[in-house]
Amino acid sequence: MCEEKRKFKRFKVKEGAFAAFIKPDELIKMGRIQNVGMGGLCLRYLSMDADDEDRNEIKIFGCDGRFIHLDRVGCRVVYDYEIPEGSWEQVSTRCCGVEFENLSVKLKVMLEDFIDCFGVESNGQED
Repeated sequence: MCEEKRKFKRFKVKEGAFAAFIKPDELIKMGRIQNVGMGGLCLRYLSMDADDEDRNEIKIFGCDGRFIHLDRVGCRVVYDYEIPEGSWEQVSTRCCGVEFENLSVKLKVMLEDFIDCFGVESNGQED
C-alpha cells in the first residue's frame, strides 16, 4: 500500500470544475479537474502534440450556481501521463497533477471557496 505524502486532503469534484494552463493572455491546455486540495489538483485533458510547453501558471474556474474564477495560480507539474484507453490516433487523453506554489492569502481564500463549492468527500486515494 502506498503511503500518502500529501500535506493537504484531496477532494473529488462535481461536474463543472475546470482548469487551464496559461501563458500571458493565452490558454495552452484546458481540461476537467479530477480532484483538488489546498496543495494542488489533478487535471484530465486532451492533447494533440508533445507536451513541451512551460506550464507554471494555471487558471481554475467553474460554475455551480455561481461562477468562481482563480486566475494566474502559480504551480509546477508533478506528473503528466497519457491515459491509453481514452486516447485516439492523433489525440491523446492525459492526466496531469500540479502542485500549487507561492499562493497569496487572497488566492488561498479563493481556493478554499472553490473547494467548498466543488469538493466532494472521497473514501479512496486519488491521483
